[in-house]
Amino acid sequence: MDAAIMAEAQEQALGIFADAVLKLALHIQREAMAADDLDQTVRAAGAVHRLGRGLRQTLALQAKLARDARRHAAEPVEAPPPAKASEPPVPPDPKTLALRRRRDWLTRGVERCVWNEYERDEEAGEFTGDSLLEDLHERLADLMADPDGFLALDPNDLVVQLCKELGVTPPKFQMSAPALPVGLAAASASVNGHDSS
Repeated sequence: MDAAIMAEAQEQALGIFADAVLKLALHIQREAMAADDLDQTVRAAGAVHRLGRGLRQTLALQAKLARDARRHAAEPVEAPPPAKASEPPVPPDPKTLALRRRRDWLTRGVERCVWNEYERDEEAGEFTGDSLLEDLHERLADLMADPDGFLALDPNDLVVQLCKELGVTPPKFQMSAPALPVGLAAASASVNGHDSS
């Protein structure tokens, strides 16, 4: 079965399930509100709470599958490069290395903040955390579209900004960001409006 067809079928099944859970939760809530017995009301409220949790998890999984499908559809299909005879690989230029290091450092910093607030051991927490990290990767890709501007931003301020955008508590202390290569550090300072002399 084609992966796109399977993903669409999964998304439809999750939508049908989410709709059924919502209808059941609303029905139980109406029954609880009409019940004369307090114990029956409390049991029904617990059932609604559990159904609500299941609904949130289902919606989070559905959103994750949709994002994965969009990302997969947007990825270009590349043919493998032809094999070259014993040519040593060309190392990436300093700017590319600096971009990767900055991106990886920011990712680790924000990931720690996300997992401080959401439990990986709980399904809902894991789905929410994974969803936030997907949003982080998209945001970083947007920022990296302007490499010079991305490298000119203060990394600690950027961690705080990204955490706030995702709705998680930023770190309470500054972390040591990877240093920029000398030529890039001077260019970054001039972009920031600082004179390196």
